[in-house]
Amino acid sequence: MVLIGAGQVSRELAPVWKQAGHDILQVISRTEASARPLGEQLGCPWTTHLVDAAGALADAQVVVVAVTDGLIAEVAEGISAMVSPSCVMVHLSGATPLDALKGPRAVVWPIRSFNPKADNVPLEGTPTVIEASDAASFHAAQTLAQAWKAEIAEASGPQRAAAHLAAVMADNYANHMLAEAQEVLDQRNLPKTLLRNLVLGLTQGGLNGDARERQTGPAKRGDDATLERHRALLPDDMRDVYNALAAHIAKRHTP
Repeated sequence: MVLIGAGQVSRELAPVWKQAGHDILQVISRTEASARPLGEQLGCPWTTHLVDAAGALADAQVVVVAVTDGLIAEVAEGISAMVSPSCVMVHLSGATPLDALKGPRAVVWPIRSFNPKADNVPLEGTPTVIEASDAASFHAAQTLAQAWKAEIAEASGPQRAAAHLAAVMADNYANHMLAEAQEVLDQRNLPKTLLRNLVLGLTQGGLNGDARERQTGPAKRGDDATLERHRALLPDDMRDVYNALAAHIAKRHTP
């Protein structure tokens, strides 16, 4: 395997691949500051230039393109003439189409937040979406995901796009609302940890798949007086968001 990109995702996944027995031939990254430490950790050569990795790329059975979404197609195009026709290109993005890669290709997308604040969330058992161009590429992708004992879901391009939308709503948008809620508390000199048990309860809906049945609150029960008191406490930009969410909750739960 050759690994292109040495960001947070690579730093978490590459050691797991190595421990699972995958031979990492080379790490390629744009800067020495990212390439060197990961290469040294993995005990393999590293470089900041694709041309210096020509030998490793030619030998690789799998190339993992672990760069930011906007660069995946550019990197894949840049190495297409350097890899063997049977080499499987893999990217790790939930949103980027499979066709951003060339030749035999696959997507391995662990549905997990990769950031230092989430390092206490175990990788093992992470639900992982796989999309592949052919059976051999699927097998290669499956082998990569098995390194963390993934709960694997095979998906088409449209299915993966929908899964990514769901992930953004469940993680990014929900986290944004939690951050706004914590700011409401902080501005009034209340501890932001007051919401701890509510958040623990909220996650049960995600773990059990019954979030809709767990919905409570003033919007669901049509408590207009409480909704109006809440609106009075919010800044204008957040009031619009609150109104839209309240209306949507009411609509979803109207008999």
